[in-house]
Amino acid sequence: MKRWFALFVFAAVAVSSAFAGVELLSLSADPLGDHARLQWRTGQEIEFDKFIIERSSDGVYFLPVGQIDARGSFSEYAFTDESPLDVERERTFFYRLKLINNDGTFTMSLPVEVSLSFSAVQQTWGSIKAMFR
Repeated sequence: MKRWFALFVFAAVAVSSAFAGVELLSLSADPLGDHARLQWRTGQEIEFDKFIIERSSDGVYFLPVGQIDARGSFSEYAFTDESPLDVERERTFFYRLKLINNDGTFTMSLPVEVSLSFSAVQQTWGSIKAMFR
């Protein structure tokens, strides 16, 4: 009986140490003025390197807009997309994370969406500038 128990413990340790990656506990995107603010939390981070933040205007084609290095297990992360956005009134954007391990392998998070709109001040200023062209 002791032999089987020792074999089981060894197998469990071998399997758990072979796992590499990150456990994504939550991911959200919220408007922050004219920008988007992403926040996420992780569980275990094992042999994990970095996050690539990607944005899309159609939910299909994504382009990278930022990168954050891994901080270790059970961390909280935030990223504000301050890229100039071609937004008229209101527009929905999609964001996702590319989770890259130390060996270069990666997984993708499910996308989240956020609706952004210009502030009334920017809309008014644009109208005033247009009157004097």
